[in-house]
Amino acid sequence: MGKMWRVVPVLLLVFYLQHCAHGEPEVPCYFIFGDSLSDSGNNNKLVTLGRANFPPNGIDFPNGPTGRFCNGRTIVDVLAELLKLEDYIPPYATVSDYRILQGANFASGSSGIRDETGRHYGDLITMKEQLKNYQIAVSRLTNILGNDTAAMDHLSKCLFTVGIGSHDYINNYYLPQLYPTNSEYTPVQYASVLINQYFQQLKTLYKHGARKVAILGLGRLGCMPLEVGLYGEVADTECVEFINDAVQIFNDRLVRLVDGLNANLTDAHFTYINMSGIQSFDAAAFGI
Repeated sequence: MGKMWRVVPVLLLVFYLQHCAHGEPEVPCYFIFGDSLSDSGNNNKLVTLGRANFPPNGIDFPNGPTGRFCNGRTIVDVLAELLKLEDYIPPYATVSDYRILQGANFASGSSGIRDETGRHYGDLITMKEQLKNYQIAVSRLTNILGNDTAAMDHLSKCLFTVGIGSHDYINNYYLPQLYPTNSEYTPVQYASVLINQYFQQLKTLYKHGARKVAILGLGRLGCMPLEVGLYGEVADTECVEFINDAVQIFNDRLVRLVDGLNANLTDAHFTYINMSGIQSFDAAAFGI
């Protein structure tokens, strides 16, 4: 994939899908990894404060509260609609064998790239654990389709989205009273540590069949009410810019990571989605 397509603002992606996705589904299957921005119910039965299967969550969703951390649809729900998929992608916790042919949502609220991130809320499914669940799903697909070759061919046509890393900042690095990372790493060092671990996780995803992968960059986390409440007096601005600056370091390195994956992995089509490039956004959506 050429570098001109490595960075895609979300509004451009939505415009493209609105005008190109009609009739038959654009992809046969869709697999989702990430945190509370994508979770559709995987945390519902976990022992955690990071659950959303109760009002006012879901007040504008057709089925009411489902475990989505918002009033209605998530960004991955909207993408599923624009791709003309049969239905929203179900959480892995409840997906049936037949339904898994069309994809599964592995995302878990409060989770991060790092295993310890978000643990103060209780149980969660880390990115490493989401990948283990995905590998189990691939085995289920292989059994359904008959062999590895058929499963890999099927997965090569699927869309994958991965959106994770926000909680590694808001529920780890910038929560120094609970996590030591802020004193162990500078923002530059921390971004490098995260990117190195993320690189290994994305290679695992590729190894197990993912070829068309959209990587969501992080939003302007310093504009979240939570962070403004914690650090606003120090920052004395509407947004906490030193947090936004740290996030931008991560995003810049993530763009380079996407370039490297495309250059070095056969048939890889990784695309960076520029979340922070949206000028108007609901900062509250970046909560747990």
